[in-house]
Amino acid sequence: MQHFNLKDMKFKHSKEIARIFLLGLLVLSIGSCKKDDFLNVPGTSLLTSKTTFETQANADLFVNDIYSRLPDGNNGTDRTLEGWTDNNNTTASGHEGQAVIRSGALSAGNSTNGPDNQLGWQRNYENIRRCNVFLKEAEANKSTYDATWYAQRVAEVRTLRAFFYSILFRNYGGLPLITTPLTNLDGSDIFYARATNDQTVAFIEADCDAAAAVLPATQTGNGNVGRITKGAALMIKGDVQLFAASPLANKTNDLAKWAKAAATFKSIIDSKVYSLFKTEKSGPSTGTGPLAINSITGSGTSSSAFRDQFLAINNWNSETILARGYALPGRGHRREGFMGPVKVNGGTQAWGGFSPTQNLVDDYSMDNGKPITDPTSGYNPQNPYKNRESRFEQSIIYDGSYWQGDVMKTRLGGDNEIDIGSKGDISNTGYYARKTLDESIKGQASFAAPNISNYIFYRFAETLLSYAEAQNEAVGPDASVYEAVRMVRERVLLPALPAGLSQANMRTAIRRERRVELAFEDRRWYDIRRWEITAKGEAVLTKPMYGMLITPTNNGNTLTYTPVAGFQNKFSDYQNWLPIPADVINANPKLVQNPGY
Repeated sequence: MQHFNLKDMKFKHSKEIARIFLLGLLVLSIGSCKKDDFLNVPGTSLLTSKTTFETQANADLFVNDIYSRLPDGNNGTDRTLEGWTDNNNTTASGHEGQAVIRSGALSAGNSTNGPDNQLGWQRNYENIRRCNVFLKEAEANKSTYDATWYAQRVAEVRTLRAFFYSILFRNYGGLPLITTPLTNLDGSDIFYARATNDQTVAFIEADCDAAAAVLPATQTGNGNVGRITKGAALMIKGDVQLFAASPLANKTNDLAKWAKAAATFKSIIDSKVYSLFKTEKSGPSTGTGPLAINSITGSGTSSSAFRDQFLAINNWNSETILARGYALPGRGHRREGFMGPVKVNGGTQAWGGFSPTQNLVDDYSMDNGKPITDPTSGYNPQNPYKNRESRFEQSIIYDGSYWQGDVMKTRLGGDNEIDIGSKGDISNTGYYARKTLDESIKGQASFAAPNISNYIFYRFAETLLSYAEAQNEAVGPDASVYEAVRMVRERVLLPALPAGLSQANMRTAIRRERRVELAFEDRRWYDIRRWEITAKGEAVLTKPMYGMLITPTNNGNTLTYTPVAGFQNKFSDYQNWLPIPADVINANPKLVQNPGY
């Protein structure tokens, strides 16, 4: 394994190659469907490091193992990065989101690797090592490979390496940049110092640019659907550039950094490869009415495309840029069981891992496109769910809405009565999430019959919003900024933003769009940190996590709605960068810890 921090690293990487290959034999494809199976490569015996790369089929299996190590946000039990933010007041108080991150308890000795270990320093460097092993060994054996296959797999692995580095950069900052499988047998130094933020970004950009020059715009054919594409490489590059241009990493507000990010996102838009998903296969009806999503108190919606894009029947749709896929029988996920509503139709169905906050709910606009803070919006705090925008109906389960044919009641006395004190699994905010869950799958059933819906890292709606943000910061709210936001809002039946917005007002609008468009997709953790609004400005991680207390009166004929404060967050500005784990720092004398730890 690539622990460049180990003091007595006295082994070559050949044993690791064999071990990785054997693991690959046991792992089903992360990007497959019935006709597109990455790992349809037979293995018949214990293979040595030499045989791992002496044939193209064997080398392909090694690459597939690297794909299998992409973050698996659907299998982090009921832990998600949303629980590290003001979006989700996770029901279990012992989860690291509340116990460590939002309690101000983060330190070098009390660090966390995140849900499913996806942010782990050592885990990601192990993944990077695997990429480096492939790049070295494949080059040594390339004369035995098809030239086109070799060029494309090298491009895929360089992109995967860039992605693992991007996870580390966006959480820790500047990184040791390692491009070879480290060994001290030749007398080389296995200890690397951290590069600067700019050097780290340039390294990731170079990997993505080299890969994008080779990769196809789309992946088709047997064994290819779900593999890295040119758009994926550019999206990783753009996301890193956007992070680097934002206030956390761009203290002087260098406009050139914003412009560079905007140009990358624009290249994806201009490619015309991706489009916002429009429902091809509709998901289940949730109530008795004709609408795909409806409630007894809300406005309902005549479009369910926003929700349906996350269903397994729409995997690899026109909006998906990069995702982790699943294949049965060997690999699936149980998101419905981990994250779905707890009480459904009188029985316990799920763990209730999503408890959306009132803080998030308040950012969904009315269906006329106006925020609820606008006195002309028509918002009624004593009928708060009526005539809310389509994304609200497709994302949030609230008191009076349907789930699996059951009217959900989070009011006092209801089956899912708000659990303000977090005594059990039931939501402590009075809300559950609908988005990213398949309503046709019962929570308990998911543990025996897993789902195979993708875990999406990047989709085209984010490309549009990222472009709008970067372009607005670089030059102001020009016509292209309005158009990018209009496209996102139009899909969910909202009017365009009003003309004449200032740069600051457009910034506010774009940030609100990102929050509601990307809710429950693990993006908020990165946004609030790069915008530096965790402990400064809006200071969203220093405020309480609000829920909605609903009190029935008049024999249940009248409901009174009262926002109620729950857990009090605590967070310091220096914690926007995670601490490098203490054992890593102690083992490598060249590493410098992030300030404040």
